[in-house]
Amino acid sequence: KEDNTRLIRQLYIEMARKQGKTAWASSLCLYALIADGEWNAEVDLAANNLKQAKICFEMCQSFCKSLDPKKKYLQPYRDKIKYPPKLSNLLVFPADASGLDGFNAHLWCLDEFHAAKDQRLLDVLVSSQGMRENGLGVIITTAGFDKLGPCYNFRTNCVEVLHGVKQDDTLFPLIY
Repeated sequence: KEDNTRLIRQLYIEMARKQGKTAWASSLCLYALIADGEWNAEVDLAANNLKQAKICFEMCQSFCKSLDPKKKYLQPYRDKIKYPPKLSNLLVFPADASGLDGFNAHLWCLDEFHAAKDQRLLDVLVSSQGMRENGLGVIITTAGFDKLGPCYNFRTNCVEVLHGVKQDDTLFPLIY
């Protein structure tokens, strides 16, 4: 926008398995950590369980090893990656939304939303950006089968935006 903040605040990326969603999301997360110009950036990786969230996190760690093999700038740990030049952190956590209050995400990435049983984790992630002027939320998922779940409801909204039924310039849906 004219004030150099993002117009698009949420991305919804839906595509078939093994098409590179996680690699793409990992690179976007590292960009937000390193190069987005945000001091004290917090990049949050979440999924329906810790094992799933760790897949994206481990890809981020792998990218860090190739970007900074001597760990001069990027410091990977068991459940976080630190970027001290900007006082920023990339964190990974499971879907238990009850213990996630207090986060302050500059960017959050929710993986495999189609398997979510409810919308609590998404709500916590969205609300974590309340003090961020330029935050971005990213949902990456396959289509799934549950037409009663929160992902299908979100997807329905995305389809309505794509078809021009609804207007939402802050949402960028990409459905393959």
